[in-house]
Amino acid sequence: MGVRELGRALDVTGMHTSNVEKGKSMPSPELTRKIANVLNADVDELLKLANQVDPEVIDVIQSNHQAIPSLLRSAKNLTPEQWQILKQQVEEMTGQDSNE
Repeated sequence: MGVRELGRALDVTGMHTSNVEKGKSMPSPELTRKIANVLNADVDELLKLANQVDPEVIDVIQSNHQAIPSLLRSAKNLTPEQWQILKQQVEEMTGQDSNE
């Protein structure tokens, strides 16, 4: 997919898409989410590469301003396997599908 075609899919100019691709311009978190959807990519990975945090994640942290930092400090040394188990447990508690 070329930059013009991607730009049309994202409802931005091909020039803006090109500037994002070359690192001359940083996409907003919303545009990053659109890019991930159009390219069928992992939005969290793209946000990480763009050095951004999903606004939805920021909202969760701010609405749980004592619990989330404490949880993260407690979990900072978990292995990737333990993080996956924790994620699955949270999904079970909230009724979320792990494929979402």
